Amino acid sequence: MKSKKKVLLTGASGSMGSEAFKELLKRSDKYEIVLLLQPNRAEKKAFARYKNQNGLKIVWGDLRNSADVMKAVDGADHVLHTAAIIPPAADRYPGLAREVNVGGTENIIEAIKRQPDNGSHVRFVYIASVALYGDRLPPNHVVRVGDPLNPSVGDHYAVTKMAAERAVIESGLKHWASLRQTYIAIPNSFALFDSILFHQPLNTHIELITPDDAGYGLVQTLEMPDEFYGKVYNMSGGPSCRMVYRDYLARMMSIMGLGDFQTIMDPNWFALKNFHCCWYDDGHVLDGYLGHWRHTLDDHYRQVEEFAPKHLKLAVKVTPAGIIRAVLKKMADPLRWARKKDREKIEAFFGRLEAWERIPGWPGLEIASQTNNKLPENESSSALEQAGIFGGECLSPDFTDMGAKIRWKCAEGHEWQATPSLIEAGHWCLECAPPPWNSR
Repeated sequence: MKSKKKVLLTGASGSMGSEAFKELLKRSDKYEIVLLLQPNRAEKKAFARYKNQNGLKIVWGDLRNSADVMKAVDGADHVLHTAAIIPPAADRYPGLAREVNVGGTENIIEAIKRQPDNGSHVRFVYIASVALYGDRLPPNHVVRVGDPLNPSVGDHYAVTKMAAERAVIESGLKHWASLRQTYIAIPNSFALFDSILFHQPLNTHIELITPDDAGYGLVQTLEMPDEFYGKVYNMSGGPSCRMVYRDYLARMMSIMGLGDFQTIMDPNWFALKNFHCCWYDDGHVLDGYLGHWRHTLDDHYRQVEEFAPKHLKLAVKVTPAGIIRAVLKKMADPLRWARKKDREKIEAFFGRLEAWERIPGWPGLEIASQTNNKLPENESSSALEQAGIFGGECLSPDFTDMGAKIRWKCAEGHEWQATPSLIEAGHWCLECAPPPWNSR
């Protein structure tokens, strides 16, 4: 009889996975740890010091290789799956994102099923994303599990994560859970400097989580009872981690020594729609299990302050504002889209070119900074109610098993089989799901 449970963790070099790995090491008296890592130079260098670590096994392999995945999963009691190709790489290389994010998850599911008794003893926790909900700007910025999934136009990352979650829910595994992770706010503020900075509308509402709270929460799932499984959850840092993107930018730029960000950026550098992030109405459900709400937004800002290298802050301080503005302006994709009259991007992020042209300067811009965390009360919907919300119907309304596939019909007349659990989680017709983004 095994004295310790065996835990497989994927993505141990990522922001969430690395913190989960640290937490697992603290609990090495209870768990044997297996990591599935890419056999590249960076990963091997980063994990070289763990080569002879007692209770730790590293499988060097690729999620896309079923044999590598089988080797990592074999004998596991728990599988914590955080590995994924994330933005901006996921949107630049959508084919690779699908191979890793969807194909890799399917390989894990298959490997679990090949364990004794169809893997009935294995607890599988999948990390999904807030991106599944798509554009949720005010007054529609409050989200709960069951809301329709509607990835933003061109968001290939969200599409792959949605497909992978669908595979998990429909896998037939006895013990699975999906955590729809919010924005993980890493302390490295200089990582903000990417063109994706400007894809987010200034009034985007964000409920972030710190990497250590995300990793801690993931490892806490190892202690959960059976009732925890077979469900989808929203994962965030809680009400104390809520803010509006404009306010977040202002604070972060100040921490980096850039002063008032409105002097180095203009409002028309930012998109008006078509991103993601929101405030979670039901994040407390997961926290009730895991107790991972440990840090606040102010804690995150303190982490950023402590992390920021003094020499970089000094370099920013002595660099003329005009140069900084020029560098940032070059990153501002909306300006390029407007200049080139990129119809696809303009329609996705602005609606019409005229909407971008009407964006006022800072003095005329009105963006309410939401400080009231009291949200409207929403009620969850049953699978039958969800079908009606989607404009479709359940063709087997007398079901009794949430995990058994039954027939559904969408407003376009497509018929398919899916479990009620999938529908209650906000998934719907696979033929109507993007891409392409015909619903916009």
